[in-house]
Amino acid sequence: MSHRICILIFFVISALSTPTMAGDEWQPYPVDLVQYHYEADTLHLHWQKLTNDLRGPLPTVESLRADVQRWPALYDHTKNHLAQSVHNHPLVARLSAETLDDQHQEYAHLLRQAWAHLFNGEFKQARDLGLALGPAGYFPGLYAQALYATLIETDPEHRKSLLEDVITKTDEILPMAPDHPMIRFGNVYGKARILENLSATEAMATGYTSEITEVLQKLLEENPDNIYAIVLYAGVQAGIIEKAGSFIGRVTYGARKSNVEGLFLRAYDIAPDYPGLYYEHARSVLKLDEKSGIQQALEYLKTIATLGAVSAEDELVKHRAALLAGKLTR
Repeated sequence: MSHRICILIFFVISALSTPTMAGDEWQPYPVDLVQYHYEADTLHLHWQKLTNDLRGPLPTVESLRADVQRWPALYDHTKNHLAQSVHNHPLVARLSAETLDDQHQEYAHLLRQAWAHLFNGEFKQARDLGLALGPAGYFPGLYAQALYATLIETDPEHRKSLLEDVITKTDEILPMAPDHPMIRFGNVYGKARILENLSATEAMATGYTSEITEVLQKLLEENPDNIYAIVLYAGVQAGIIEKAGSFIGRVTYGARKSNVEGLFLRAYDIAPDYPGLYYEHARSVLKLDEKSGIQQALEYLKTIATLGAVSAEDELVKHRAALLAGKLTR
């Protein structure tokens, strides 16, 4: 059998064995938005502006070794994961559970590639490569899945299943690294986004609200400048007041309108050029008062149009903001 035919067979088998979710058809990043072309080899030049140092360090040999020291159980799980699913992705096939200790350079490169896919809006590629790499790859992989679910997916049931999958996968690895900020944040992010689309009764029945609140409070105690936790926490409090009312929201969950505004003001001090901040502020204002909040929400949405963008995520947020502004002015 020729070498070329062997390669072809390998890629066919890899494609067939890649695990997929039911209804796993993903819409592409819109072609009419600004396109990004980040690459693994040059990602270090852009990491700071892309992450604000709040999504962990750039994957390198040194960062991997530090993670191994801090979360050894997560590393052991990675080896087991590779042993079981190394053929689920053609790029990961080069890795070996037995020799991973000597392949940190290649592993870090593949992690950077998953992140590059994410920043480029290649969300399914980021998800597939990230999940094939194991826990360290879950960060860009599940982040891409959550972004796709909230910013692109239009089918409510598929959106929910994608977010539930994020919760399930982070639940699986959380016991191995219970203090890991990105795992904890990803878990409550999925839960918070699911709650947004539920009725008050349905939301209460999930039991998520108290857990989300507690985790976000703890994350902010550990890092008061975690812009993503601040913005999510503000939105969660606004959602609680929207669904439960001011009195029950305050008494049961400590949610207050003043807290919502205070969190957003704090966020503006930290990241005044972050488009997602203005978008979530506009949405929160509408949750708190759908009618009288329209003009204030429009001001935040108009501000987004004046901000720069550095990634597909930013472009999608700006696009969603423009759609929401158009809906509010009709």
